[in-house]
Amino acid sequence: MIYQKSIFVLIVLLAFNLCAFSQVGKWQNFTNMKFVNKIAVTDNGIWAGTSGGVFYYSYKDKTYQQFTTTEGLKSINVTAVAVDHVGRVWFGSVNGNIDVYDPSTKSWNYIVAIANSEKTKKRINDFLVKDTVVYVSTDFGVSIIYSTSLTFGDTYNKLGSFGADLKANSVFLDDTLWVATEKGIAVQKDGLSNYLTPDSWRNFSTLQGLPAQNVTSLIRYKDTLYAATPAGLAILKDSIFTRKSGPLFSANVIDMISKGDSLIIATQYAVHIYYEGTFTLQYADFGGQITDIAKSNSSKNYFASSTIGVPTLVGSKISLLAPAGPTTNLFPSITIDGNGKLWSASGKDVVNQGFYRLDESGWKNYLVNEYPIMGANAYHKTIATSDNTVWMLGWGYGILKIKDDSLVIRYSNANVDSLVGIPNDKNFIVISGVAEDSKKNIWILNRDAGNEKILGKLSTDGKWAFYQNGFNSKAVLLDDIVIDKYDTKWLITALSTQTPITQGVYYFNETGATSKTWGFLTSSNGLNGPPTSIAVDLRGEIWVGTNLGVNVVVNPTQPEQRVTSIFAVRQQYINCIAVDGLNNKWIGTRNGVWVLSPDGSSLIAHYNTRNSPVLSDDIKSIAINDKNGLVYIGTDNGLSSLYTMSIKPLDSFEKIELYPNPLYIDNSKEPKLTIDGLIKNSYIKILSVDGNLVTEFSTPGGRTAFWNGRDKNSNFVSSGIYFIIAYNEDGEQLATGKVAVINR
Repeated sequence: MIYQKSIFVLIVLLAFNLCAFSQVGKWQNFTNMKFVNKIAVTDNGIWAGTSGGVFYYSYKDKTYQQFTTTEGLKSINVTAVAVDHVGRVWFGSVNGNIDVYDPSTKSWNYIVAIANSEKTKKRINDFLVKDTVVYVSTDFGVSIIYSTSLTFGDTYNKLGSFGADLKANSVFLDDTLWVATEKGIAVQKDGLSNYLTPDSWRNFSTLQGLPAQNVTSLIRYKDTLYAATPAGLAILKDSIFTRKSGPLFSANVIDMISKGDSLIIATQYAVHIYYEGTFTLQYADFGGQITDIAKSNSSKNYFASSTIGVPTLVGSKISLLAPAGPTTNLFPSITIDGNGKLWSASGKDVVNQGFYRLDESGWKNYLVNEYPIMGANAYHKTIATSDNTVWMLGWGYGILKIKDDSLVIRYSNANVDSLVGIPNDKNFIVISGVAEDSKKNIWILNRDAGNEKILGKLSTDGKWAFYQNGFNSKAVLLDDIVIDKYDTKWLITALSTQTPITQGVYYFNETGATSKTWGFLTSSNGLNGPPTSIAVDLRGEIWVGTNLGVNVVVNPTQPEQRVTSIFAVRQQYINCIAVDGLNNKWIGTRNGVWVLSPDGSSLIAHYNTRNSPVLSDDIKSIAINDKNGLVYIGTDNGLSSLYTMSIKPLDSFEKIELYPNPLYIDNSKEPKLTIDGLIKNSYIKILSVDGNLVTEFSTPGGRTAFWNGRDKNSNFVSSGIYFIIAYNEDGEQLATGKVAVINR
């Protein structure tokens, strides 16, 4: 009894560590879900399809559920939503996938025929559910799916004289099927059984009075058919569409629904109610473009918005529904500060979405209207340095220093004289890189500096010094900087289509640690293409990504002597390179993430959208938290994270922790004992209580290792107490622990 109580106490003490480490291999996605394309309203809540996945809002709990590829969606950009006759939710995507989710069983079904077809345009634009039939409006026509069997019926892609594979925006069904298309309206002719041929359809276009070719939706209101177009609202009378006078009938009408005796009409930014021949403006400006209206049984009207989530109207009062998230789904540059918080820039001046931070409490967004010190919202890169300092690099607005979450100062030409912008505007300063040297000095890279002083050094005493390119003072289009253990500054040229420049890698060392103060590596030195990214690994080697793979400067003190190529990623366009705590390389490409061994000779893993929940194959940025093995992967579709074993080893043994303890062996699954607290390249021995060697092995090199509960003959061990001995290669450092094994 005492033994059982002791085991229980040990389990409680180790619960936190066990929970954290059991997540190895777990993915999670983070997206902005305020860009809503379509919504569906039920009696219990709202389903919203967004460019960042799906969210569900529960009326009762006032809580959100979010769905991305880690929760079962096949595609992240959801463009159509509907609920069928048994409560399953249908999601259509921009690439043709249809995902069917059953909330009662939390199970998924997938319809991939359209996504896998040879059609060039596959987007799902809308669903209409009628009993057990789902009418699917696509970019090539209308398909019928039977919801009970999830099988296809007919596909109508020859809609009269409009031609084949026409985009269908939506359908309306009364006695016959009406299709709103990009070229007008197609309606089935009466009395025919085969609607697969063009002559089975009648067409309405601008020749029949439609104010525009593109028709977004159709509805019958008080026995009259209404058509919504970008040029206004039209009604069908005596086989001709007419447009009444008035501002609404020339507006861009997005969608409409009938509700009671009224017609609810949404233009791009406003909502009108049509009742007894009179239009009433219900709401003038949501602050975001309307993309959809949902039918509901309540007094509330629900809309989808392209920027602000789901606006909800009761009378003229508005509320907004959307889960918290980053400002956008753009993650071009990410970094992790000393407290494990993730920071991301949003992009260049065409994006203007500021920057955002993720920590255990969730997301915090930084925009200039709330933080005037930012100067603008164009921040395209971010770097974390020591003392928990984060640098946000402005596209035209200098560089912002953030210390312990506080926005301290923005350096620009206004407070640093020699920090000069581009040649035709000294105030437009593009900082393209930041790095810290061994003396804690901060070096910045000023892209296209008008005074040619491309390098700036901010010393620990707050003084600035600036340097020209000593190899070629006119070479000022530079895109990134890293500093190695010899304090050599490595600068890569920018990819420029406007200004012809010699592509390569500059290096600068004023201390004499390299063969010359300034140097330049090009294709003549072995670079296989224009540089696109750069990183320093744990051995001090310089890894250079190019548009054709990766090169390595093996000896940074003699850079010209040896530049090698990495075979595993040849011909890949390299967007970014990150180095984990085990010196593995995480390579972000246009074809997913490649994880390479420390010397690049072995491929450890390759993650893409086909074999993982990562949100895009075009990887823009990677950041790694060496303290917990969490790898963040930034894309233009959002942020993904993956728990890994890549945890930086300790410098010396303190104590090793073993969990779970006891270790249960039940033969139904492979047990895994985590051995945590190791130094680099530890060795492990497992001993029985009588001192016999059970098994021994070397570790992967990081802070953790695993034992599978088996002896050296691969047999599961018997129940009992086992000693774990961890030691370094020469045996000078050693740590021990013990674990109870229960073989059931």
